[in-house]
Amino acid sequence: MTTSFSRRLCLAAFAASVGLLSHTVGYAQNQTDSTQIPQISSVSISQNLLTEIKQHNQLMLNLEEMCDGIGPRLTGSPQLRQAQQWAMAKLKSYGAVNVHEEAYDLGKAWTRGVARVRLLNANGMVLDVQQQAWSESSPHKMFAEVIVMNVKTLDEFKQIAPRLRGKIVLAISTPKATPEQEKNFKQYSDELNKAIQEANFSAIFFVSGREGNLQDMHGSPSARYKRNAAIITKEHANLLQRLIARGITPKIEFEFGGRLSKDTVKAYNVVADFPGTELADEMVVLGAHQDSWDLGTGATDNGVGAVVTMEVLRAMHALNLKPKRTLRVVLFSGEEQGLLGSKAYLKAHVAEQAKIQAMLTQDAGGGRITGFLDMKVDEWFTALNEAKEQTKELNSLDITYAAGGGSDHQAFFEQGIPAFAPIQDTLDYRSHTWHSQVDTVDHVAKENLVQNAQVMAVMTWAMLNGKKLPHQAPQVLR
Repeated sequence: MTTSFSRRLCLAAFAASVGLLSHTVGYAQNQTDSTQIPQISSVSISQNLLTEIKQHNQLMLNLEEMCDGIGPRLTGSPQLRQAQQWAMAKLKSYGAVNVHEEAYDLGKAWTRGVARVRLLNANGMVLDVQQQAWSESSPHKMFAEVIVMNVKTLDEFKQIAPRLRGKIVLAISTPKATPEQEKNFKQYSDELNKAIQEANFSAIFFVSGREGNLQDMHGSPSARYKRNAAIITKEHANLLQRLIARGITPKIEFEFGGRLSKDTVKAYNVVADFPGTELADEMVVLGAHQDSWDLGTGATDNGVGAVVTMEVLRAMHALNLKPKRTLRVVLFSGEEQGLLGSKAYLKAHVAEQAKIQAMLTQDAGGGRITGFLDMKVDEWFTALNEAKEQTKELNSLDITYAAGGGSDHQAFFEQGIPAFAPIQDTLDYRSHTWHSQVDTVDHVAKENLVQNAQVMAVMTWAMLNGKKLPHQAPQVLR
């Protein structure tokens, strides 16, 4: 997830500039004598990509089929497995080869159940609360009083822990490690987990970061708060706090039905190749996470990225392009649970990491692309700016000297691999659709989706044919 910037992309100029980075490539599929068949410049190829995507794209069709037809795609769910089979069939029809799935250990899968929460005193209303994913449920309806927790450190948490026993904790803030504790985070984490267990509260309600009664969602197999954890809308959290401020202790009845699978399961990434030519053993990884949260249908997070990735391969095949390097499309799972899929991919492909020219991913909603982060690496900044500076008209593309994580490119960057995520117009992504129940196709504009695919296609083409980008030493992105 990256920070958006206000400037907009002059796409045609961008296409021309990044096209100048690459070698000249012919269209002839069975070309044997390059002196007899005219070569087409990379600038022309970039323009052809723009035209192909504009005129023949399958972006909205695919987005609707995946989001409206299949629905939300929680990692480990049958819906994600259905979406992965759908994507593999599409990729094969688009000319991809070596289309397959790669498994990794997820742990236990989680299935959402009922979430019923009611205020028993004051106005007696039903509260908008959703169970946090991978939180275990109590086997029956429960009753408890609400207490507010607003702590910053582990010591503060330990001080109030005796008062939390048996209560519903309204978590305004939770403990965070100090810089000193960060140095030995495992020890800090173990101490906090022990303190949480000893506090033995009845439930914990986190507050949604959205306004307007919009929900939020998070959770993973490694979630710290493992029992009766939930998210309450900001407005209903405010109601509870107002009651407490007036001396009224809220009494709540709640029931959560989410459940973990009995056994551990596998999760999967989808992998597909578009072969290169003279540098076919090198590759550009174009990735996006196909998994989503399950309150909405995962259109902006990250159906957009998934269908854009597939469209780039489709367009290159439709134009019969012959890149130097191999394009590898990867649809990751487990991104929402902590980049599980991308980390598993890198672990399974250690021997290939040195051969990765670059990794690109899109995962910041459905807004127009306005630039790219260079991840604060001088050589990468220079390479991206060379693309920009080839054309004087290209003055609205931001190649930003900044590093941003939060999506699958982070896992690659931390292994030293050139990894780039686009800067996008924010629109209503952070305020409304991200992880909420309104993350649906309604919030995706076709013209933005087409622009996204055009930019990612041209940038990918430049990376497939451009000069070799240097890798860096592995590091942790803070």
